[in-house]
Amino acid sequence: MKTTQTHTILIADDLRTNRMVMKKALEGENYHFIEASNGQEAIEKAIEHQPTVIIMDGLMPVMDGFEAVKTLRTLEMFKRTPILMISSLTEESMKLKAIEAGVNDFISKPFEKMELILRCRSYIDIATTNSKYVLSTINPYTKMPNQVALRQALEMKKHASIVLMRIDHFRSVDAFYGEEYARMLEKEFVKYLASYFQSLDLIVLCYHTAPGEFVVMFDNFQRDMGHIELHQFCNMLHEHIKVYEIELDKFSYDVSVTLCFASGSENLYEDASFALDWVIERKMTYVIMNEVIDRLKEETKENIEKVHMVKKAIEEDRIVPYFQPIYDNKLGEITKYETLVRLIAEDGKVISPFFFLDAAKNGNYYLQITTIMLEKVFAIFKYVEAEVTVNLSFLDMASPQVSEKLFKLLEENPDTAKRVTLELLEDEEVEDDAVMEAFIQKVRTYGVKIAIDDFGSGYSNFQRIMKINPDFVKIDGSIIKHLATDAKSEVLTQAINNFSHSLQIQTVAEFVSDETIFRKVQEMGIDYAQGYFIAEPHDKLVTLQSNPTLFHKNLLEAARQS
Repeated sequence: MKTTQTHTILIADDLRTNRMVMKKALEGENYHFIEASNGQEAIEKAIEHQPTVIIMDGLMPVMDGFEAVKTLRTLEMFKRTPILMISSLTEESMKLKAIEAGVNDFISKPFEKMELILRCRSYIDIATTNSKYVLSTINPYTKMPNQVALRQALEMKKHASIVLMRIDHFRSVDAFYGEEYARMLEKEFVKYLASYFQSLDLIVLCYHTAPGEFVVMFDNFQRDMGHIELHQFCNMLHEHIKVYEIELDKFSYDVSVTLCFASGSENLYEDASFALDWVIERKMTYVIMNEVIDRLKEETKENIEKVHMVKKAIEEDRIVPYFQPIYDNKLGEITKYETLVRLIAEDGKVISPFFFLDAAKNGNYYLQITTIMLEKVFAIFKYVEAEVTVNLSFLDMASPQVSEKLFKLLEENPDTAKRVTLELLEDEEVEDDAVMEAFIQKVRTYGVKIAIDDFGSGYSNFQRIMKINPDFVKIDGSIIKHLATDAKSEVLTQAINNFSHSLQIQTVAEFVSDETIFRKVQEMGIDYAQGYFIAEPHDKLVTLQSNPTLFHKNLLEAARQS
């Protein structure tokens, strides 16, 4: 059986008889009635019961209907509530006064029963539609206007200023303490914002735009805060919030936020969000959007162009391996090669991964590039006796697409597999040790060797050497390039080399860029040298014998002497 929703009507009239007559006229409409005998009581009853429609007499004691309507319209919850004024007043000036106060319509005394019924029905329908709008524009937890309401307000205010702020680590609060505490935190933070800006005597509107995210919109920031420089204001707000402590049930929570001040943009909220994402990624405390947005948009445009360039290069088979020789310091010759990815531009220019690999990751082409490189490396070294190293990141190891391709190639090329070294890149933190350990254990069954790349930087450490037990450690170029001029670099290099050798692990010095560094590397007993003094990366597998013109003459002399 279908039930009809009961709507509440507040009838405010100083005469009890009038209230009874109106209730009698509407008794068949299934309404619930609340009564008030003056304007002040009408406001109190409205706040308590939140009626669907209000019928307000114009002339009442204590507070008249005009003042009551005007007061109700200042409250957010009654901005869209239909208010009908029932009065015997006929002067045009009084009607204008009522409209100015916020009345929607009039019913004259004495009223016609059917007119009252039809007007109430009509405004109940309007109120129902309004309530749906309110629900869509109000955050259900804090009861603050939400992102929809903000966008609508910004459409009306073309020159608004806003502060967009996000509570730091809010998702962690939700995950660790639970949704109930996260909601409590938001509610308390809303109260804090209201009290803080009220203490500054500022006219602002506050919005709850996303979980843990809030916007404060200024009516006229230049007028109200023009005496304070923007960076000073952002610092002041950030520091004030930082020292604020919220009591959540049985414990306290120290709140901190990252914020963005923004003004004057056509897409103000979107641009502020873009800038805020950027500043959070860089672990800064705030940003003035207008100072960075043009640069960020230009970088975004360039990134999109790079992604398009990578996509087209993959389609046209312009992702190619380059090979950098690795020099054996004991044998005095090149014995292996590191494979490095290159992109050949449409004009034939060779592009380093520094300029496209991040874009490839963001465009979801990175793993595809890795599989292309693996295929090409195995195709080449099937017919070459030299050893080859291939770079792999944790992203590659965790990817079924890459691991399946690699194990298939190792299975099909057992002789090549024994000459392959996988260099584990240190450009990102390993998210799951178990995944990495299982991967390493499996590739070793094919005779594959393991190297830790760029050791001495990033997330690498001595404990990781012991855990992985690699065959090679490649000492990072940021240390090697200062080897001849910085005593600390020399001490660190010697420590890495001695530690590795004590565990029967061979060492490779990267970034050997000149003869002084090369001689130093040899003196320290490092097993291999790699860098521009040995040779630049090349699309051919060059050797000292086959391409002597590509190598430094002093290196050739050293090779002959050994």
